[in-house]
Amino acid sequence: SGDAARTGDDAPPHPDDDDVRSGGRLAESSFGRSPAVFAVRRRESPSTPTALEHLREHDAHRRRRILESPSESHGASTFPLHGSVKEHGYYYANIALGDPSPRTFQVIVDTGSTLTYVPCATCAKCGTHTGGTRFDPTGKWLKCKQKECKAAGGNGVCTGRGAAANRCTYSRTYAEGSGVSGDLVRDKMYFGGDIAPDTNGTLDVVFGCTNTESGTIHDQEADGLIGLGNNQFASIPNQLADTHGLPRVFSLCFGSFEGGGALSFGRLPATPHTPQLMYTDMRVNNAHPAYYVVSTTAMKIGDVAVATRDDLAVGYGTVLDSGTTFTYVPTKVFHATAAALDAAVTTNAPSEKKLVKVPGPDPGYPDDVCFQREGATESAPIVTMANLGEYYPPLTIAFAGDGASLVLPPSNYLFVHGKKPGAFCLGVMDNKGQGTLIGGISVRDVLVEYDKTVDGGRIGFAATDCDALLKDQLARLAGGDAGRGDPVVNEAPAPPPPPAPP
Repeated sequence: SGDAARTGDDAPPHPDDDDVRSGGRLAESSFGRSPAVFAVRRRESPSTPTALEHLREHDAHRRRRILESPSESHGASTFPLHGSVKEHGYYYANIALGDPSPRTFQVIVDTGSTLTYVPCATCAKCGTHTGGTRFDPTGKWLKCKQKECKAAGGNGVCTGRGAAANRCTYSRTYAEGSGVSGDLVRDKMYFGGDIAPDTNGTLDVVFGCTNTESGTIHDQEADGLIGLGNNQFASIPNQLADTHGLPRVFSLCFGSFEGGGALSFGRLPATPHTPQLMYTDMRVNNAHPAYYVVSTTAMKIGDVAVATRDDLAVGYGTVLDSGTTFTYVPTKVFHATAAALDAAVTTNAPSEKKLVKVPGPDPGYPDDVCFQREGATESAPIVTMANLGEYYPPLTIAFAGDGASLVLPPSNYLFVHGKKPGAFCLGVMDNKGQGTLIGGISVRDVLVEYDKTVDGGRIGFAATDCDALLKDQLARLAGGDAGRGDPVVNEAPAPPPPPAPP
């Protein structure tokens, strides 16, 4: 799932090794003249022995793919997120596309991709997805000679015959063999909220209407993907800015271990759960223009330093990639992190909290770093998600800038073993010499703002309760009181009909 291993223009900078993991939610929309926020929710999925392997493969595909080559508030639109790192390794939103009869699609939220795409009604080779929706492209096709064609990720070559002549086509291919291809279209996307009150919250966007899916994209549950990547016009935040003059800023707030959260377009207005952000500057990386790259200066396990600025200044730097499940660091940093965690929970832990090292859940990944309390049973696992902080130290990632850092609780860098009761494993993994990827596991209950309204761009971080933040925003947009219980939530509702002509 996600945009892994693509040979098009917006694939992320992932290395070409196999020691990787891969791990959505439905989007509710409320726009207007303020930021748009989409809620992230957990997608239910049966637990199977292959779940972790699915996550590993997902990240492996992403890491192997080839990359495609503060202002005045204008409101915000908020979409609830669904899915979770636990179940699927990705988050998704429900978005409504099309006019006059919008249809709702489940799309993976992906800061490592720029193109948005959903299945076409004309698709003869698309899988059966949970949403089960197809987009009718009739009369919406972009032409191959229109300037938006190439800018939005189209092939820019006029091909096709008959009814398909001169359409703007696109294709994305992944290293593991999956891919999508189809035609680019322009139609309405429903944002709601207070971003575009003059158009009932609907705005024109360019996106892909897929006619062929293969591999994991064909088999995934989500209908498609919403591209949130950097720099290129195809990305939805960039289209909102370039086409509609809205601020080039959006945010993601992934929910807890069980899922939830929000996707927001525009700068979020203050509410009780909208935290004060700490910022770090974006870095320019011409080799990976579609990625959000920052500089990390240090990492610590508890009080033990495991990485310096020089240790982390390798490869493509540090990329924030919402579509990658786990977090990946250079080899030296991985070994130092594993050793520091081992010492903290075994030799240096008090006897009543001491853990023992156990093999990982998958023999195919012998480098897994996992621990369990002796005597744990299925009925009495001893260590649980609720008390992880009593047994494991926090992980701190410091960024360049004025004190910007993430102090992560154990739940933001560990994953459940699954085969041994009360056992947890390190979700920070070896990325060889490629650089650092901060995946979804490490930004749960963290508001991350991607702000291109300032020179060079910046990324803001702050810990918060993402589900509570979502409720605040939806209550605000509904005209309610954020402190007065749960708001009424409408998921990607159809916009009201236009007024009848006089």
